[in-house]
Amino acid sequence: MSKTISIMQPYAFPYIGYFCLIEGSDVFVFYDDVNYKKRGWINRNKILINGRPHNFTIPLSKGSQNKLICNTQMHSFEDFKHKFLKQIQRTYRKSPFYEVGYKYVYDVLSAKNETISDVAITSIEKLYEMIGENKKFVRSSACFANTRGMARPDRLIEITKLLDSNSYINSIGGTQLYSKDHFANKGVNLSFVRPRLKIYKQAGTREFIAGLSIIDVVMNNDIENIKLHLQSYELV
Repeated sequence: MSKTISIMQPYAFPYIGYFCLIEGSDVFVFYDDVNYKKRGWINRNKILINGRPHNFTIPLSKGSQNKLICNTQMHSFEDFKHKFLKQIQRTYRKSPFYEVGYKYVYDVLSAKNETISDVAITSIEKLYEMIGENKKFVRSSACFANTRGMARPDRLIEITKLLDSNSYINSIGGTQLYSKDHFANKGVNLSFVRPRLKIYKQAGTREFIAGLSIIDVVMNNDIENIKLHLQSYELV
C-alpha cells in the first residue's frame, strides 16, 4: 500500500483541522518555500479571552507576499513572547491542564527560532513530542527547492512522486483548487481531509467555541483526549 503524503504551509499553533491533515498522512511536508500570505494563518490564530475568541498575531519583520515563508523573520519577538505568555497565564490559569499547556507554549517560543516558519514548525513538532507520537516531517525548502516554479498542482504531484508515493491528501478547502481527475491523469490519487471538530469543555465559557488554536485544546484536554481530537476526521 502506498504511503500517503500531505503538503501544507506551516501555521503557528494551528487549529485541530491542521493536525487532522497530519494524522491522515505518513509523510507531512511543510510547504515553507512558497510566498507568505497576508491575513492568512501562518503567524496568527485564536485563543479564548473572557469567554470570547481573540486573535493573536506573531509580529513579522516586513512580512511580504513577495517573500518566502522560510525567509520571513519576526519583529520584536522577545516582546511578543513576554506579553503572550502573560496573556496565556491570565486566560488559562484555571484550565484543568494549564501547567502542561503553558509549558508547551513556553517551549515553542523559547526554541531557537529564526523565522516564522521555524516558530510554526516548532509549534507542531513540540505538540507531537508532548503526546508521544512520531511523525515524519520534511521541509520543502530543504528537500524540494528544485521543483519551485512549477504550476501549483503539478508541484504537489511532483513532490508526492519524489517521495515514492501515488497518494496525496489535501485539506478540505482544496476542493475548490484541485481536481481529482487532474491528479489521477498524472498518476496520483487525491483525497481531502474533512475534520470532525469534537466538543470539549472549555474553561471560562459555557458555550463551546470551535476552531480555536491547538493551545486551547491542550489547556482543556489530557493527552489521550488530544489524540482523539487529532484523529477525528474523514477522507473524501
